[in-house]
Amino acid sequence: MIDIDWTLFAQLVNFLVLVFLLNMVLFRPIRNSMKERQARMAAQEAEVGSLMDQGQGIGAEIADNLAQARRDALSLKEGLRQEGAQAETSLLEAVKKEVDAEWVKVEGKIKADMAKARKALKTQAQSFAQMLASKILGRELS
Repeated sequence: MIDIDWTLFAQLVNFLVLVFLLNMVLFRPIRNSMKERQARMAAQEAEVGSLMDQGQGIGAEIADNLAQARRDALSLKEGLRQEGAQAETSLLEAVKKEVDAEWVKVEGKIKADMAKARKALKTQAQSFAQMLASKILGRELS
């Protein structure tokens, strides 16, 4: 059985002093550091949230800039394609004119050569015909 005497009061005082000392030395500093840690974590979470929002805004801006750059590049590409087609057309026309002019010269030369050849053959054709006829008939034609 428990006897109530002066040792009970001494142990009760000892317990209260120990609780007071532990509270001052151990529990209060731990609770303060936990509060500070919680406050730092909340501040860091808020900073992370604002940085995430800022990052998303920058990401959207980058995506917009990239889309605009692609549109600009596509329009520039189309402009260059049209410019190339026009250059091709003008170059082909110039080459065609040059070929036509050369063709006229070559055609004229061929016609002149053919006329010379016909003239030469015409003069030779009579002599060949007389010679052939004399060989076929076996006598000289006059």
